[in-house]
Amino acid sequence: MEPQVPKFCRINEQQACITICEPSGTCTCDCHEVRQVLENEIAAMNLGLTVGTMKVGCNGDCPYGVLVGFPQRGFFYDQVDGELAREVVSGTLAQGHILFDHLHIDPLKATSGKILYDRSGFIATIDDSFCMVKVAQYFLKFEEGVSCGKCVPCRVGSLELREILDRIIQGKGEPEDLQRLDLVCRAMQDAPFCDFARTTSGPVVAILKYFRSEFDKHVDQKVCPAGVCEGLAKEVKEEKAEKARQE
Repeated sequence: MEPQVPKFCRINEQQACITICEPSGTCTCDCHEVRQVLENEIAAMNLGLTVGTMKVGCNGDCPYGVLVGFPQRGFFYDQVDGELAREVVSGTLAQGHILFDHLHIDPLKATSGKILYDRSGFIATIDDSFCMVKVAQYFLKFEEGVSCGKCVPCRVGSLELREILDRIIQGKGEPEDLQRLDLVCRAMQDAPFCDFARTTSGPVVAILKYFRSEFDKHVDQKVCPAGVCEGLAKEVKEEKAEKARQE
C-alpha cells in the first residue's frame, strides 16, 4: 500500500515534518515513550514520515513537559503524553488540524517560534539542523541596542560576546575565545547594576553549558556540525561526501 500524503507537511521540504525532544542530563520527561507512540501511529496510518529530533538543553525541571515540534510550520506542542501523541498523528499530521490547547505560546517573548528559551536555563531548537553557536549569536542580536549602557558588564560585555561569536562563526575562533566567553558571561551574570545583563547573557550561558562540544568543534576542528556557518560549512559537506563515497 502506498503511503498516504500527510495534509500537514510539504512533500519536498527538507526539514522534518515532526520532531520530539530527547532526554539529556537529568531530564525527567517520558520522551522515549511518546516517540514510540508517534512512530507506531505514523506506521499504522502509513503516513511515511520519520520522527526527527530537537536539540534540547534541560536542567531536569522539564518546564514544558514533552515537546513535539513542527519545523515546517515553526511551532511546538507542549505537555505531550502518549494519549495526546495519537491525536497529534491522527489530527495534526493526517488531517492538518492544530491542537490549540497544546500549542506553545509565550506572550512575553517575541523571539523565533523555532527556538524556546526560559530563564530556568532550558533551551530547545525545533530540530537538529540549528548551529548552536549561531543560536547564541541570534539571542545577542535580538537584544542589540537595548542596553542603557550604564554599567560596564552590560555595555562592554554584550559587544564583546557578539564579537567573539562572530569570529567563531567565521572560522577565526581561537581557544582563548572560549575562555573569554566564559569570563564575560560570568561578569554579566554576577556584576551588573540591573538584571538586563543577566537576561541578555542567559541564553549564551545555557548554550555553552549544554552544547559546549559544538563550540569546541568550531574552534578546534574548524567544523560546524550543522553545516551552516559560512566559513566552515564546506568542510562538513566534503566530510559527508567522502563518507558517502566510502560507503
